[in-house]
Amino acid sequence: MKATKQIGKVLQFGVLLLGLCASTVCAAQNGRLVGTEKLGDTRMLAMGGALRASNSNTSAVYLNPAAMGMSHVYHLNVKYQYTGLDNLHNGGIALVDSITHQVLSAGLSLDYLRSNKEATDFESWDGRLAGGLNIREVFFLGITGRYLRASQNVSGSARGPEGMALSAFPRNDTVQANGFTMDLGMAARAGDIVSLGLVAYNITNTGTLYAPFQLAGGISALIKNMWLLETDLVADFGSYSNTAMELQLGTELILKEQFSIRGGFDREFHFKVNSYSLGFGYSTTRFAIDLGYRQDIEYLERFRIALGFRIFIG
Repeated sequence: MKATKQIGKVLQFGVLLLGLCASTVCAAQNGRLVGTEKLGDTRMLAMGGALRASNSNTSAVYLNPAAMGMSHVYHLNVKYQYTGLDNLHNGGIALVDSITHQVLSAGLSLDYLRSNKEATDFESWDGRLAGGLNIREVFFLGITGRYLRASQNVSGSARGPEGMALSAFPRNDTVQANGFTMDLGMAARAGDIVSLGLVAYNITNTGTLYAPFQLAGGISALIKNMWLLETDLVADFGSYSNTAMELQLGTELILKEQFSIRGGFDREFHFKVNSYSLGFGYSTTRFAIDLGYRQDIEYLERFRIALGFRIFIG
């Protein structure tokens, strides 16, 4: 009799647990529109998105334009990423040059995204042009101009916070975003190990989920030029009725100056969704190959795989 009662309690607990998981999954599924996750390269994905205060190379065009000047590189990055569940394909190219001029740096990127998930036809083009200023290798400033066009057959309530349709990005029933916006960033080195980053995204306050106004900050530590640790915090003021916070943790270990092992963790407090990421890199004097994988913990069908190929021009 006692055994029967214990089994009944276990079953009740299991049903309750499944119900809680299902509610979390539904919130994640209904809350995220295809194509609203932040763009980036393979290294960024493998480190949980946490690269706003680091020598992030081509990731800087997406995350923090000020960080372009933190390392002297001339890199071309070609990538392909696929997101499961959303059936989203992302091909892109990014270029960063912080060698040609000792004080000024420049970068650009172009991304194309396509998904036909469940008869929802999504397509977007994202182009960026970034510039950076290096002040005595200690302080760094950056600005990015971004053009975005996103089209998807979704309801009007998905266009912005609480259905608001602001004028910065003109829209109709299909086009959800079509216009220009800007990012502003800064970074600083606090000694030989620690660096800081601060970024404002989409400062024109576009009123669309595809380009929400956000503020983000990060702190990183580079130990013996081989072990990188970073923590970033993102505040989203434009996607929901309340401010949504996101915590990102990332690490990278470089072995024999050729092999990179990467990992990351991401916590979205608004949806209560966690994800982990892993990645590997192999570098030579002329090129590098990067692999990355990201997985939602609560929603196993949503994952992202990434492949990147970097060419070291200078």
